[in-house]
Amino acid sequence: MTLTTTDFEALKDEALRAFDSRVSLTDPNMCWEFDTEVSRLESQLVQFYAIAARMAKNEDDLSKIAEIWKTMTHICDSFATHLQGLLEKHPYCSASHDKVLDIRNKCERLRMLHA
Repeated sequence: MTLTTTDFEALKDEALRAFDSRVSLTDPNMCWEFDTEVSRLESQLVQFYAIAARMAKNEDDLSKIAEIWKTMTHICDSFATHLQGLLEKHPYCSASHDKVLDIRNKCERLRMLHA
């Protein structure tokens, strides 16, 4: 069985839906709850990255490898955009989307390397 970039997009959508659901249950006055959920979402992105790396390692076609990293770059962009909107609603919380942007930059470099 093969995981595709379309599967990655579906997993991203599900991760963001689950994140929104969990964040909606947090107390807006309890930053640690929000920060914990942001960390959980970042952890999911790290797992996506690890899966993408494994997929790329097992692929021989450079254009397909570039497509994997392009998809991951788009996923990172979606996560970052999503987090940015929520971070603006929680300005006093310490969570940031720096880790998401770091991973995004790695993915983009890998995409360019294989394009």
